[in-house]
Amino acid sequence: MLRCRTCLEDSMKRLLACAALLLVAAGPPPVRQAAPAAPPLKAGSIPAGDAPGARDATALPRYADAILLESKASAFDEIALPNAKLERRPDKVDAHNNDLYLPPEPLTVEGRLTRMSYLLPAGRSALEVVRGYQQAVKEAGGSVLFECSRDDCGGSGVTSGRSGGSKTGLVHMLYPYDMIAGPWTECVLQEDRSAQRYTLLDLPKGGGKAAVLVWNVGDVSAGSNCKAWVGRLVALVVTVETAAREQRMETIAASAVGQGLEREGRVALYAIQFDTAKAEIKPESQAQLAELVSFLRGAPATKVLVVGHTDNQAGVDYNLDLSRRRAQAVTAALTGSGIAAARLVPQGVGMAAPLASNATEEGRAKNRRVELVKVN
Repeated sequence: MLRCRTCLEDSMKRLLACAALLLVAAGPPPVRQAAPAAPPLKAGSIPAGDAPGARDATALPRYADAILLESKASAFDEIALPNAKLERRPDKVDAHNNDLYLPPEPLTVEGRLTRMSYLLPAGRSALEVVRGYQQAVKEAGGSVLFECSRDDCGGSGVTSGRSGGSKTGLVHMLYPYDMIAGPWTECVLQEDRSAQRYTLLDLPKGGGKAAVLVWNVGDVSAGSNCKAWVGRLVALVVTVETAAREQRMETIAASAVGQGLEREGRVALYAIQFDTAKAEIKPESQAQLAELVSFLRGAPATKVLVVGHTDNQAGVDYNLDLSRRRAQAVTAALTGSGIAAARLVPQGVGMAAPLASNATEEGRAKNRRVELVKVN
């Protein structure tokens, strides 16, 4: 037994010695190279596939063989969609000094909002793509609400999403300047456009609305890195899917209303709710109104301003009027519960006093509010 064990140990030593000689003869082991980093995305290049992380909306199928360049989604938001020819708003300009063109009464809708930009396959026309979207919606039970092409759409059908000193068009309503972010979307939206065609769709089974704007990338500026995109057909698709808003507004108790007025001179009341573009108080606001009545009855000498605030999703004058009507509605509800009208002063300030940036859904939600402001 001992002899067998000794033989085994000798054999192992000889194997290890042979392996060492083989390693010496073969030289040092090769160094493992790290995988090369992915090249940065370049605006001037045509992408081979979808942008990383981009997702289609569930409400509308993608046009066959299109490449998704960018997508932005909000769980619940609102947008004013073009539903008629754009008309000049006299003496009105946007933030980039473009003459402002809007439909007479834009269709304002709310729900799950998704914006997507696509590079369409070569050899297709804007008409063919729009007809394809329309057919898909109609076959599923939806309908076409509006369509237009080129100059018949009103406003500018050629200026880019980043134009200044010109006039606005459909693209400015659907994809605001400050939302342009992705490297490929920059080429799609910042350069001139041609042969635009647009349609507004009513999605089947009450599923919401969809807007599709298709155009060819036009001439690019000198020194632009977007030359590869000239003549390519692109589409901007906006869907608003019917969705219930998650109720996250907390009712502020009467005692907390009083503390807020004493401490800061004002208190924001997010639990007083209105439908988009309307001034009728929603039923779920009754709990908050009851707390306000309780506070005012317990502080009979207190006078307050009832101030309506909006976000920036429509014109200045429109939002100012809407905020006034909402403040008046809250004042009427309080006086209807026995609070003396002399103690309440309704005021509307529109978008003039934001608490956050209007560039995000969260910011806009924070800006849409009713406030009480202590007078004495």
